[in-house]
Amino acid sequence: MIRPLTGALLLCAAQLTPPSFAQGSAPLPAIALDAAQQAALGVRTTPVQPAGQQQLLAAATVTVPPGQEVTVAAPMAGVIARLDAGLGDNVRAGTPLALFGSPQLADARRQLREAELEARNAQAALQRDQAMHDEGIIPAARLQVTRNRQQAAEAHWQAQRSALQASGLGSGSEYASGQLVAPRAGTVVDVQASVGQRVEAGTVLFRIADLRQLQLDITLSGEKAARLRAGDAVSVPSHEARAVLLGVSRSLDASQQARARARVTVPGRLQAGEALQVQLHPATDPKAAAAWQVPARAVLQMQGQSWVLVATATGYAPTAVQVLSSNDDSATVQGPLNAQQRVASTGLAALRPLLQKAD
Repeated sequence: MIRPLTGALLLCAAQLTPPSFAQGSAPLPAIALDAAQQAALGVRTTPVQPAGQQQLLAAATVTVPPGQEVTVAAPMAGVIARLDAGLGDNVRAGTPLALFGSPQLADARRQLREAELEARNAQAALQRDQAMHDEGIIPAARLQVTRNRQQAAEAHWQAQRSALQASGLGSGSEYASGQLVAPRAGTVVDVQASVGQRVEAGTVLFRIADLRQLQLDITLSGEKAARLRAGDAVSVPSHEARAVLLGVSRSLDASQQARARARVTVPGRLQAGEALQVQLHPATDPKAAAAWQVPARAVLQMQGQSWVLVATATGYAPTAVQVLSSNDDSATVQGPLNAQQRVASTGLAALRPLLQKAD
């Protein structure tokens, strides 16, 4: 008797289960409410409006494009003897930034001087042996040895000079001090040095950037990234700025986020390093489904799906939608809606238990 009864129960359950349940979220049943009940629950409706231009919201950081920012680091261990530039200063290439002192600098200049003297002595020896060879006093093999020594000494001198020039400390009033200078024109956007500070080789002391050109580093969900292409417009209404997308990543990072980069065309009040919210305007696809604007509070999250409650003659019909973008006031969605419909925008807290109970 137990087996037939169990089979009958399973058959009934299969008949009552919606066909789409196995494919994903089950459709929610309609809610039957008359006008008096709706008024008692505080339910109000708002008309569905076409979204004139689809907008996607995203977080972004204002940065300087690659190649437009450089760092000035300590070339060797030493001490900051004097600061000649500060935060926000506009500098040109070669403008003094700080006076740097280091015993290693004195040693480097000593080695450079020794290499120079060796190269000059080798050059004098080459001239002497060349004259002796021309007179037939010495063989060509000895002249070749002298010439090789001169070339080696010259190469050593050039290497020592290039190393000192690369440090940026080629000049200075004292043997053990030198002037750190700006490698390019721009604005000093960061200063991490102070007078008297002892630093190790490689310590970053200054950052200089050309702020005439800015870019936006944008963080996106995978869904939003898939709808964007290079050339799409970006706006920052809060700062009266505009930009254009340069590229969108087609892969996600460990946090399941994609990245995009936009070149700022109208800087407005943007400042480098600022974090803000931007609006992205993907190009309209004529084959894409229509987008609709509804109040943000009208969107419910149930069964891992977004829903809106469309008003009917007898109550409300839950309708699944896809949220394209949303802010505190409104949401842009795609779904089987039309401009003649209205959706519940208040009293959803009272309607949700009815959906859960029916579900």
